Amino acid sequence: MKRWGLVAMIVLTVLPLVTTGLAVLFVLPDTIPLHAGASGIDRIGSKLDAFELAPFLVSFGALATVAYARMDRLAAKYDSDAHSGRVLLLFALALMNVWQLIFLVWMAFGTK
Repeated sequence: MKRWGLVAMIVLTVLPLVTTGLAVLFVLPDTIPLHAGASGIDRIGSKLDAFELAPFLVSFGALATVAYARMDRLAAKYDSDAHSGRVLLLFALALMNVWQLIFLVWMAFGTK
């Protein structure tokens, strides 16, 4: 389980770059909404601006992957359960990717 979990963490870490790249190439229009407030969309930009969030997501994923790999040591240090920590990190990365997909769909259809 630990090995496959680590593979899943690495895949979930790289996935934001892949999904953003595919969205920019095949789905997103030339101009996309970048921010929306109470009054609606208040910032638009180029479809390449969709990559603004990807470095933060990959950085968080890399940090979470390192924490996943060292979870046994962290659990022993803080007298905690390593399995629960691993499940939480996998869930956090999966949720991060779901939110990114929601934002990409919003960018694709938000200006229409």
